[in-house]
Amino acid sequence: MPPPQLSYRARLSLAIYLLAELAAVVAVAMLVGIGWTIVLLLGTGLIGAVLLRINGVKAMRSYREAVTESKPPGPAVVSGVLGVAGAVLLLLPGFVSDVAGLMCVLPGTRSLLRPLVTRFLEKRVDSPSMNRFFGPRVVRPQQSHQHRADPSFDADEVIEGEVVDGDVESPPRRRPDEGGNGTGPKPLT
Repeated sequence: MPPPQLSYRARLSLAIYLLAELAAVVAVAMLVGIGWTIVLLLGTGLIGAVLLRINGVKAMRSYREAVTESKPPGPAVVSGVLGVAGAVLLLLPGFVSDVAGLMCVLPGTRSLLRPLVTRFLEKRVDSPSMNRFFGPRVVRPQQSHQHRADPSFDADEVIEGEVVDGDVESPPRRRPDEGGNGTGPKPLT
C-alpha cells in the first residue's frame, strides 16, 4: 500500500515554514556569525530537551491531581500540552520554531494561548465531552443577522428551560382568531 500523500495546502505550508526557518538561520548567521548560530541552535535544542522532561512530568502530575480531587482535568491538560508542545518546538532546529516554542513555554504567553486552545477545542469537540473535560461552561447563543436587524430583539432576555434529548418539536400553531391581547408573541400563520 503506498504511503498517504500530503495535501497541496500541507505541502505549501511546510515549504513556507522551511523557507522561513532557513531565512531566520541565515539572518542570525549574518548578524552573529556561523559559530554562534550553531551554538544558539544547539542550546535551544538542549533547553527544549530539558523542558520536555520537566513539562511532561508536570503535566502528568497536574492531570492526576485534578482527577484525584474530582476537578475537571481540562485546564491542567491544556496547560500541560502547551508546555510539552513548546518544549518540542524548542527541540526542533530553527529560530522560528524556537520563538513559537518560547511562546508556549513562558507563563505570560502561555496564559494568552490557553483560551485560544480551549476555544479551538470547543469548536471541534462535542458539548458533553467538553463538560466532562472542563466542567460546566457558560454558553452564549450566536445571533443571526435577522435578530441583529430587529430592534425589538432583546439579546439579554433570559429564557428559562431545560435541554432534553430527542427530536425538536415545533410549538403548536395558533390560529389568528385565538390571538391574545396583543402583548404576547404574534400568532403564527
